[in-house]
Amino acid sequence: MDRKLAVIGSGATGCATAAYLTMNGWEVTLCDTEEQAGDFPAICSQSGICLEGAVKSDNPQMPCCITTDFERTLLENQRILVCVSYGRQEEIARRCGPYVRADHVFLLSPGNLGSAVMRRHFKEDAVTGELSGNLWACRRKRAGVITVALPLGTVRAAAYPSEDYPKLEAAFGSVFSMEKGENIIEAALNSPNVTSHLAGAVLNAVSIERKNKDFCLFMDGMGQVLVDCIDQLEEERDRVLQTAGLQIYKGRSRGLMERIMEYGRHPELDIFRSLDGPSDFSHRYVAEDASCGVAMLISLARHYGVPVALTEAFFQISGKINGTDYGKTGRTLENLQLQPDCI
Repeated sequence: MDRKLAVIGSGATGCATAAYLTMNGWEVTLCDTEEQAGDFPAICSQSGICLEGAVKSDNPQMPCCITTDFERTLLENQRILVCVSYGRQEEIARRCGPYVRADHVFLLSPGNLGSAVMRRHFKEDAVTGELSGNLWACRRKRAGVITVALPLGTVRAAAYPSEDYPKLEAAFGSVFSMEKGENIIEAALNSPNVTSHLAGAVLNAVSIERKNKDFCLFMDGMGQVLVDCIDQLEEERDRVLQTAGLQIYKGRSRGLMERIMEYGRHPELDIFRSLDGPSDFSHRYVAEDASCGVAMLISLARHYGVPVALTEAFFQISGKINGTDYGKTGRTLENLQLQPDCI
């Protein structure tokens, strides 16, 4: 396969990925809808995308093509990396759908069970898979400049359906260092966001109201109570995964969280600590993670009869604050029409 690929999505993750892959010798097409392409003129005027922080580019990195033309993007590229939030995945699937070929390979970052959503809109059965979590912890500093908090490591990916993983690996194994996930449910539930974001938002609700866009969870909101809650949430999540016969990718995050709280030490975590968010309860830390990973975790727990009382509590509180029943609207087994042993 050639060294061409398309990155769909021009937010922080999409721009960081396009710049990083360009810097590493890939021929990248950066594509997004007209409504979301507001940074394209700035990127072109400064001759590329600049990366700062844990991953630096000495010079702006200019993708081979920057476009809003989905037909051309899919015509010219076999690998398609989709870097949009869960709320845009269906929109992107509709834009891509008429031009999808059977030899296309789609990889979603973050995944958030979006493979099951996007495939419904494809006219051909293209290979579709997703990452556990996101490629980058990053933020848009300004148009065409992205701050990356942590270096890129090995990524865990799963295909939907799971038997397509060899095709997914054949397409993207040369792009990223990849390890196999059993299926997209396993990949989604192993994201650290499933156990940290809702608890972090609920326990810091007053501070979020007061600071809004200036609130930084890992600088302003970390404390021993939150660390203990996350540890118990991870214990509940791990019981569900074990009961379902799925892998647990990493050990508990308590050690990392306690290092984050040692302010003035561990300078390699300073940029991560400074990442802003959540700014309010409509922020993706709540809306996205409740709708995707946490909704699926509770759905799977109920399927297997595993109690997850603390997870349920944060889930219900978040829904009440936002006036949303995430159990009805979220990505559950029922709503995605998935069977845990048949994906």
